[in-house]
Amino acid sequence: MLYIRVGLILAISLLQGCAYYVYSPHTSYGLTKVDTEEYLGPINTGYYSPITSPVLTFDNGVQVKFSISEMYNSPRKPQDLEHFDNARIEVFITSLKKGIELDTQHIILEQYRISKKTSVNFLEKKHYPSLAKNQHGLLVCTYSELTQKAFYDFYQEKSIEVPYMTDFNLDLIKGSGLISNPNILCGELVAMDTNFADEKGYFTITLPFVETGSTKEYTVYFYPVGTRFLAK
Repeated sequence: MLYIRVGLILAISLLQGCAYYVYSPHTSYGLTKVDTEEYLGPINTGYYSPITSPVLTFDNGVQVKFSISEMYNSPRKPQDLEHFDNARIEVFITSLKKGIELDTQHIILEQYRISKKTSVNFLEKKHYPSLAKNQHGLLVCTYSELTQKAFYDFYQEKSIEVPYMTDFNLDLIKGSGLISNPNILCGELVAMDTNFADEKGYFTITLPFVETGSTKEYTVYFYPVGTRFLAK
């Protein structure tokens, strides 16, 4: 099927004056609920994109940045690896003040359109150069080793300290900050038996943070975005 699709696109592209649209699913998110799918024109994607990866700053001083692979926005195909069954959301966390911890045992993903709540596992990633650097245009944190065990080596302690730095946004635009600055906590939020195709793409993630013994939760809203590329 893939070869047929590619062949058709190539054939169409050879016709002078002909144009066609290519659609691609992405995920957008923020602190305000959005319950309708958006269709946008050509956009830049990656770690600098304001669409796919904004920096969110909570009122407790914590700054969070997410990235979701497109493969979790589509129904699973028979030939896909079992690894694709469990949604993985890459997350980068820092704080504008000291003394805050992320409660790693009570992170919740709720797919509200299908009334499903999933307890999310936290997997800490290390500051090693990513093997996917060409895909993102930036070296990022990755697994300590490329083994099946490493993919499911979830953090077992109740909480993890959120590093302190001056401003996530300032460090991010330097290009190499994600691997060189230890004041960024790298991790993956892993939701077992989950993907974000269709109605499942409207969901929230609740992150609980602990400060001076008290826990405060912050909810981030996620929803699908259809990006549209015009080719001639």
